[in-house]
Amino acid sequence: MGNTKYNVLFMRDDDTVKRYRLSPFWLKVLLWVVVLLAVCAGGGAWAGYTFWSQNSRLKQEKIELQKSLNDASVQLERLENVNKILDSYDPNELQSLLATVPVEEKKVETVPVIDLNKLLFYKNQMRAGVENVKLRKSGSSLALSFDLNNLQTSSALGGLATIQLIENNGQVVEIRANRNDMSFHIQRFKVVRTRLALPPGMDVKDIYGVRLMITTNNGELIFSEVYPLSRVLN
Repeated sequence: MGNTKYNVLFMRDDDTVKRYRLSPFWLKVLLWVVVLLAVCAGGGAWAGYTFWSQNSRLKQEKIELQKSLNDASVQLERLENVNKILDSYDPNELQSLLATVPVEEKKVETVPVIDLNKLLFYKNQMRAGVENVKLRKSGSSLALSFDLNNLQTSSALGGLATIQLIENNGQVVEIRANRNDMSFHIQRFKVVRTRLALPPGMDVKDIYGVRLMITTNNGELIFSEVYPLSRVLN
């Protein structure tokens, strides 16, 4: 029994029969190799799925973290901008005016209320990304450029970008830009360039910042942010 051999025959129509003699040991080795390969393949498939799941989860966490970071950055910027907006009102002049009125006739003047939440409104649905916002003064107009990215690359993104100017006193001025420059239909990204004509009597020093809004073809606002001129003006 110790010399037991297995005969393996290979037959072809156009050739002679070939016979190989194998001991049970080598057949067992071959069987274990097949089993080992199957185990390795299963382990590789499991590891691939596990790493793919972890990668997807990390990407989602990165998006959420970036959104939280953007929100925190905007909130911090709003707090920094409160003093700049309030500085447009001179408290000393108001105090002097009240001092000249008799006590019995003193009336508190109505100061325009500025809703900072509305003025510095921020919205980002993570569907459109805006980067490299730049402004350059050119005569009586401003040259605006920015990179517009489609963050949902599974489908095309179409819509219109609109602009508002925020004055130092909190007033919002609508600006009409060339619609051909501001409309888009992108799969990945587009570099937007346009020229903004300043309203008569307005100077760059009167402007606090620029509000950039992205609206889809359905009229849904998916992005809105105010960019202070101190950050984007070249």
